[in-house]
Amino acid sequence: MLSDFRVATRTLRKSPGFAATAIAALALGIGANAAIFSLVNQILLNPAGISRPNQVVAVRVKYDKLNLRSIPISARDFADVRDSRDLFEHAAIIGEGDFNYTGGDAPERLQGASVSVEWFDVFGSRPLLGRVFTPDEDQPDANRVIALSYPAWKRLFGSDPNILGKTVSLNENPYHIVGVMGPDFRFPRNVDLWAPLGLAPAAFSENNRFNESYNAFARVRPGVPFERADAFIQVLADRLKASGTRGATYARDSQWGMFAVPITDFLAGDTKRPLVILLCAVGFVLLIACSNIAGLMLARTSGRTREIAVRAALGAGRWALMRQTLAESLLLAFGGAVTGLALAYAGMRVLLLLAPEDAAIGIAASIDANVLLFTAAATIVSALLFGGVPAWQIAKLDTAEVLKGTGRSGMSGRGRQRLRSALVTCETALALMLLVGAGLFIRSLARIEDVRPGFDPHGVITAGLSLPRTRYPDMPKQIVFYRTLIDRLASTPGVASAAAAVGLPFTGTAGSASFSIQEKPTGPGDPGPHGDIRAISPAYFQALTIPLKAGRYFTDQDVEGTERVAIIDENLARQYWGGQSPIGQHIRGGVPGNVFARIVGVVGHVHQSDLAADSGKGVYYYCMWQVAAPYTQIAVKTERDPAAFAGAIREAVHAVDPAQPVSQLKTLEDLVSSSLAPRRFVVRLLGFFAVVALLMAALGLYGVISYSVTQRTQEIGIRVALGAPSEAVLRLVVGQGVRLAGIGAAIGLVASVACSRWLKSQLFEVSAFDPLTFASMALVLVAAAFAASYIPARRAMRVYPSEALRYE
Repeated sequence: MLSDFRVATRTLRKSPGFAATAIAALALGIGANAAIFSLVNQILLNPAGISRPNQVVAVRVKYDKLNLRSIPISARDFADVRDSRDLFEHAAIIGEGDFNYTGGDAPERLQGASVSVEWFDVFGSRPLLGRVFTPDEDQPDANRVIALSYPAWKRLFGSDPNILGKTVSLNENPYHIVGVMGPDFRFPRNVDLWAPLGLAPAAFSENNRFNESYNAFARVRPGVPFERADAFIQVLADRLKASGTRGATYARDSQWGMFAVPITDFLAGDTKRPLVILLCAVGFVLLIACSNIAGLMLARTSGRTREIAVRAALGAGRWALMRQTLAESLLLAFGGAVTGLALAYAGMRVLLLLAPEDAAIGIAASIDANVLLFTAAATIVSALLFGGVPAWQIAKLDTAEVLKGTGRSGMSGRGRQRLRSALVTCETALALMLLVGAGLFIRSLARIEDVRPGFDPHGVITAGLSLPRTRYPDMPKQIVFYRTLIDRLASTPGVASAAAAVGLPFTGTAGSASFSIQEKPTGPGDPGPHGDIRAISPAYFQALTIPLKAGRYFTDQDVEGTERVAIIDENLARQYWGGQSPIGQHIRGGVPGNVFARIVGVVGHVHQSDLAADSGKGVYYYCMWQVAAPYTQIAVKTERDPAAFAGAIREAVHAVDPAQPVSQLKTLEDLVSSSLAPRRFVVRLLGFFAVVALLMAALGLYGVISYSVTQRTQEIGIRVALGAPSEAVLRLVVGQGVRLAGIGAAIGLVASVACSRWLKSQLFEVSAFDPLTFASMALVLVAAAFAASYIPARRAMRVYPSEALRYE
């Protein structure tokens, strides 16, 4: 083999153009595969900072009767899982835990996470400095310690190695820094610090069973498969249903249950299927590159027919001749892999720059052992694919016929040309599949962008605020702060209206809760109504231009001490009141206090987080002047560019309370647009790879037609000599190319129909068998084939009969 590689190296040196072309095509295919696989590896297979992710699961709850398929769990549910030590090594939950930090030059809102004591054990993460929390610290009023994330340690404290033991002020309370986590672990992905959750024992009582508000995770013991862990969690739910308690009745009536989800699936969420689609797309690109190189090697091998025949006559065996071809293939593949890895690293950096901001957190432009193994496997398979075709032709070589012939027999016959044509047909079929997939995604994205969210985001800027309980311990003080701030903002020149809300659309802060209707008591077996819940100030609907369908909006007279009022949206009205008017009826639930609120209005339904996947769930609103809201978002409707009012919001907050930080200053248009950012990212990548595949297929077709023209030079000369017009020669050559493309397009259309079912769940208001997309992409492919065939056809038209008849 060493001798074969030395001969292959010398041979490739004599054909630098061929070698460079083959390596460039392979580098593009292998590099694209390595870059996308690196993303898949870091998101779907080995998330950063999680040791042995195959042992970690997320524990979720469902209410089938309420159409709640996957929601957080309660502390009581978590305790059942945590105490099942036969199956689970560690279990932990996470709750909200953002903090106002006042130790810098200006107040700042830090992204925090309140976690139970085994949080870091679940993920197998160890601190870079110091320690993590102890059980004594995960108790009420004893949880005044924090662990910093690595980015927060660098940004806020300049990577101070003596940070341990220092005290910082968070929410106007002193917290001691006990640890700094390593750079790999940052879960949740945007977290700045972790603090102990410190739940009281009452939170774990049976009465709190259905108060779901925590995300839970558990690490199964080594050797325990996921299926067994999931089945046991479902057994825990079944035990409750069979217990005969009051909670058991509700669990059965609402079709409540618990289940497990692999941590990789939970973290990937809706990005899993698009990432797999992208990986398949770049796999097609590599296959097309291999087909092109196989065609080039066939043409090159046919030019060396006599050389190969002479070597065989001198005693070289067929396996030795085939082995040399495979050695050349491996050398080309190795060169393509090395260059491809460099392209993959650069491509990863570009991808992370183009990726949505939140999606890039925790992902690095790195080539680890898994990516290297994947690249090595892709390299070997590629070498076998494009090297096996000429090697197979060598195995069929008739040495005697070649040595007796004129130099164009043997591998220069129609069989070799048919093989190259078959390769080009496969390329065009693969290219069309990518084009159809990209076309369907583009049409789907265009449909989503036309969706009206139910409100007008134009001219609205938003911001987040959180009031520490040390300074604002009760509802009256909170309401005074918000009313003063809203009045100040509303009087700012250029501001049309200002409002506050808990659960502003597209901010990721939506909540849901069950409620009861006073006039419609629930019967046996009925879990009761359920909906999304919001708390808003009176001008909220005007600021977002949400239409009033019936009744009235909230007013500034709807304050604490007056009758509690509520507004519902049209979806909730339709779901629970049917054709009756809900105005004047009473609902209760979702907020502290056992008080019914009178429904005074019905408003239009709005999308809460996704233009394409609106749940359709109804919403009920309470007036913020009547319920507590320590955390809220501000929405300011402006008459000019909303981004220019960011400073005005900061100044207004500072004027009311200089210690309060303002966070997440973003326009509502940007928030809505960012919800589509992952889709746009996938569509752009898929479109790019589809165009690359189309160009590669066109180049492959150009090579086949060009070589065919060269081989048929005498035939074309005879046709011209016998009076064939130039147009006939043009039709002959172009027709061959379009015919090959047409066959490939037909195969590609059939394959696209078979595969498009897999894309159905990713499309919005576009059929997976959309005829317009299929037809238009097929036309694009045929047009590219025509262009690729036209250049060699023009050359054929200029053939002189006298020169063609002498051609050999």
